Amino acid sequence: TDTLAEVLTAGNTTTTDQKIQFRDAAIYINSSVDGQLDIVADTEIQIAATTVDLNGNLDVSGTALVTGVLTTTAATVHTNGITMPDSAKAIFGAGSDLQIYHNGSNSYIQDVGTGKLHITSDGTGVSIDKGVSEVMATFDTDGAVTLYHNALVKLATTATGIDVTGTVTATGTSVFASLDISGDIDVDGTANL
Repeated sequence: TDTLAEVLTAGNTTTTDQKIQFRDAAIYINSSVDGQLDIVADTEIQIAATTVDLNGNLDVSGTALVTGVLTTTAATVHTNGITMPDSAKAIFGAGSDLQIYHNGSNSYIQDVGTGKLHITSDGTGVSIDKGVSEVMATFDTDGAVTLYHNALVKLATTATGIDVTGTVTATGTSVFASLDISGDIDVDGTANL
């Protein structure tokens, strides 16, 4: 059927509000306002074609399920974030060089390509934290690298070397170009000074 007369002959009807109705009142085509075409069904609308060419914006108010590959030629905007299940990877690079994922137990930023993994900042530095409650390490731009134990500073680099807070335990040989000691030295074993 390809004309309105043939559609109506097949047992379908037009209604007083200019709808073309199929089977029952829940399946119809009409134009509710000027410039808009409404295709309405109570369960599913199926478009069977090799290619569907949509010239304009697509507004989806429900869930969009894509079972094939979704390819975009422009950047995508995600206003509410991206949710991925366990072990689903965000993959970057032609050879899947960088992968970010959670496997259900641990989270990974995995570099499997050539070269180095760079973490860069044009701000004041980089911080590794336990949530927002505890700093674990900081890397200040043009400044110190500071390592913490249970939120307490234990080792920090300075312009002239390092500052250590607490006990230094060495299991191997320690070589000092110079040593300035004020206070007692406890030696358990041999000390060559």
